[in-house]
Amino acid sequence: MSTGIDRRRRTGPSNATPLYFPPCEITEKKSIVTDNKLFAQLSNIPTATGSSFIQSGNNILLASVYGPRPSFKKAFNSKAVVKITFHSSPFLLTRQSMNNFSLNKVSENIVVDPEYLISDSIILSTLETACNNLIILDNYPKSSIDIFVNLINTDNKTKFIELLPLIHNAVNLALVDSGIAIKNFPAAAVSSKNIFVNSIHSSTYSSNNDDDLNNEDLLTFYIPKYEDNNNNNDNDGVNEDDLLISFKEAIKTAKELRSELSQLCIDQL
Repeated sequence: MSTGIDRRRRTGPSNATPLYFPPCEITEKKSIVTDNKLFAQLSNIPTATGSSFIQSGNNILLASVYGPRPSFKKAFNSKAVVKITFHSSPFLLTRQSMNNFSLNKVSENIVVDPEYLISDSIILSTLETACNNLIILDNYPKSSIDIFVNLINTDNKTKFIELLPLIHNAVNLALVDSGIAIKNFPAAAVSSKNIFVNSIHSSTYSSNNDDDLNNEDLLTFYIPKYEDNNNNNDNDGVNEDDLLISFKEAIKTAKELRSELSQLCIDQL
């Protein structure tokens, strides 16, 4: 029995003609430009007291709350102690952390604009201030509340000041989902002039917007724009009128977002 290759099975008979397929027109897929609409979902982690998942564009965040747990320290705490842990993916080129080490040596030569650098210290300090002011800690003596925030993904088109309200809103929703006693429904927003606010409204409301600002319990954070710092002289001060207008813009955005997030919690909880 011959062990040679039967070439007729590969090329067919000598009078065979190859199949002809007419060229088809390939239409280029246009990139769909989507606005950064906020997608949020609650109770993603069954083992957590409260959790939230937030996605806006390419920014994905997951926050979880555990507690209140009893504290077994010898010292008696008259109110709860809040512990916050922030973790971001080690592959993000915009990370700025003391424990940041890159597994890819090529990324060490990449220069990132200062406006896009993620500062863990600023995130932790603002979260601790906001949570200690938001949670009614006196209701939970000799206990601890652990909050974990995981930045799963972000892109190089989102500035740090724009990412900060997403982080705060993820924690805010997780706290609402947990059922822990809080002062009121919180919301975080940022204005076009890089003014960040995390707003907690009191139980008193006023129809006048200017008077109603006195009823807001605010955490405000301002990061001057990088190009403004380079263009302005050292003697040039910040325009207070522009900052006030931008501050009111951030408050208005936070109020609108608060109503949408509260409706989301009503639908999902």
